[in-house]
Amino acid sequence: MEEKYRWEMCLMDKKIDYTSKDISIRMVTRITEYLTILKEVKKYEENINSVDLAVVMNSTSAQVRKDLSTFGEFGVRGKGYSVKKLIEILEHILGIDVENDLILVGYGKMGSMLASNNKVLGKGFKIVEIFDKDKEKIGKKADGIDLVIKDSENIEKYVANSNIKQAILAVNSEEAQKVAEKLVKSGIKGILNLTAYKIELSTDIPIISVDISAKLQELNFWCKHKYLNNIDKFKGV
Repeated sequence: MEEKYRWEMCLMDKKIDYTSKDISIRMVTRITEYLTILKEVKKYEENINSVDLAVVMNSTSAQVRKDLSTFGEFGVRGKGYSVKKLIEILEHILGIDVENDLILVGYGKMGSMLASNNKVLGKGFKIVEIFDKDKEKIGKKADGIDLVIKDSENIEKYVANSNIKQAILAVNSEEAQKVAEKLVKSGIKGILNLTAYKIELSTDIPIISVDISAKLQELNFWCKHKYLNNIDKFKGV
């Protein structure tokens, strides 16, 4: 037990390194996938090595080790990784070991679904304000969350007087570009784009787009062309 404690403390004593030029969008995506897998593995295993993690990821142990070592040396030779501690490390890397406040812009069907079910956001995220331009919605309490919908005309003032850095964009596609520009001008540093519009900004603001319609189109293609289907294509996607 004492040896296990020293091992786990050794893992947590390692500093996280964010300076590597090897950090990429795809690598960060894989980090989120490792975290999802580890949370499931934690139910029945205490430890895991890069080979076993690679098998679940349909990847290679070399890729797993490279991804993790980019941020620091967290494994112990001959022992692999403590699942519990590696989860804590990955959550810290992703910044979800603390609460991250978000604003939601757009209270339509998608926006209301997110607001009424905060669990969809996962650990580390909380919607603290909701904005919409619809006069019939402004001033009314949002369903399932203790927030009153605010006028989107007041976004700039709100962001300027708060510490909010991230926004979820759930407006109509034709409004997405204009609203995104307004958010960035207000001081927002990152946007989750739930519209089908491809937002383009001149700044280095990260935009993560989730287009459900496009993903359904991909799914529809593969369902209709089964002779092309190879299940390995979809592992890790």
